[in-house]
Amino acid sequence: MIAAQLLAYYFTELKDDQVKKIDKYLYAMRLSDETLIDIMTRFRKEMKNGLSRDFNPTATVKMLPTFVRSIPDGSAF
Repeated sequence: MIAAQLLAYYFTELKDDQVKKIDKYLYAMRLSDETLIDIMTRFRKEMKNGLSRDFNPTATVKMLPTFVRSIPDGSAF
């Protein structure tokens, strides 16, 4: 019984140590709300440019439309 408790304690401490290491590593990657909003705004703009027929050739994020743009006979809706 004591051996099982010691093993449980050891693994709990090991787990806590790993969590602390991960938290310490990720701490440096935190971004402020303003920075996240800026990134979201720029990413959305680039996605729109990537889907745009006019801006696609120069867009940073090249995208293909994943919706139906015309019916099979070639005419637009």
